[in-house]
Amino acid sequence: ALRERTEGLLLRNTQVANQFDLCAISVPMPGTARPAGLMLVARNGHDRHLLRIAAEMERLL
Repeated sequence: ALRERTEGLLLRNTQVANQFDLCAISVPMPGTARPAGLMLVARNGHDRHLLRIAAEMERLL
């Protein structure tokens, strides 16, 4: 039960994209009053490209 709840909380932000066979990542947004993230989505098979974009976004934020 704990594992399912934890996985649900961790994956809830990217779950919709995954259901449509897309890849997604949530990049943390620092300096906000409440926890927030920027969700990036790409076509299936473009995971490496998405990770490069996410790393650059994280650097810029």
